[in-house]
Amino acid sequence: MTIDVTKTAGNRAEITWDPQLDDPSGWLARVIENGNLEDALAALADEDHAGDTGEKADTVRVAHGTAAITRLLARRHNTLTVRLRDEHGLPWSEIALHLFDDADKVGAAQSAYESGLKYMGLASHP
Repeated sequence: MTIDVTKTAGNRAEITWDPQLDDPSGWLARVIENGNLEDALAALADEDHAGDTGEKADTVRVAHGTAAITRLLARRHNTLTVRLRDEHGLPWSEIALHLFDDADKVGAAQSAYESGLKYMGLASHP
């Protein structure tokens, strides 16, 4: 993966990637082009004031962009959990530690795994 985020000066950064290698499905390009990444970063930077211009439309836009990024990242989180378990053989407690900073959150790790299987079309049907 060659996605690179470089702080260029003070309050500026540059994101570069290879669309064919790093973003073949175009998800990164879409969240940048439709403003979702900008909105999510605004919310992350100042959760108490993101979209706080007094205009409902601005707050709605930031909330929508943040929710869209959250949904995408949740799917990635869950499919990465499947990879950690199935491809790399990590035990549940280690996965929980990496995902939730708490080795005791095994149930949450297992839930993420099950959601990842469903998203990937690999869930077992009882």
